[in-house]
Amino acid sequence: MKTPEHPIFLESIIYIRSKLGTTGLNRIQQSILERIIHSSGDFSLQPLLRFSPGACEYAIDALKNCAKILTDTRMAEAAISPMAKRTINADTLCILSMAPTTFDATTTTKSAIGMTNIWLDLEKKENRTSAPIVVVGSSPTALISLLDLVEAGHSKPSLIIGMPVGFIGVSESKNRLLNSNCPYIVLEGSKGGASLAAATINSLLRAAET
Repeated sequence: MKTPEHPIFLESIIYIRSKLGTTGLNRIQQSILERIIHSSGDFSLQPLLRFSPGACEYAIDALKNCAKILTDTRMAEAAISPMAKRTINADTLCILSMAPTTFDATTTTKSAIGMTNIWLDLEKKENRTSAPIVVVGSSPTALISLLDLVEAGHSKPSLIIGMPVGFIGVSESKNRLLNSNCPYIVLEGSKGGASLAAATINSLLRAAET
């Protein structure tokens, strides 16, 4: 049985739907749009949201098949973990747990190293039923590192939520994801952030709950 949503949240969703009108999205895509608007208070996000074909359905199947959720920040991990536990008891890991304490900041970032390390480590694990879902809300370099690995022949994620926020390298990383062969949910342009990325995976977790 699904855990009930808070009445104030439900009231907010009714209001959001009344303002959105017809979107042309399917039920799951619509729920993601509603959650990111609820999290941000920003209706201008609607035309920026992009889905690869079947991305939501593929991700839900992966979650039901015990896929892990990887985040690029502790903030996103904290926003996702409660929903992950109370819905399908999914494991949520932050890539920074695999990042070094010292590194050459002139050539790379802590997030990029953490992404590479955790992806290669998980790839070695036996009996992994579904590839992880990767949630990027802050670090374009983490997203680029993951795409580099996939292009080099490493395993693809079950889904990449590409919503890094900012200006330097952000649009470029999102465009590269949009042109990749990975399943994705992307918020185009400079907007994004941990809260929006978390709202996206939390919507998928609700959909995966039986």
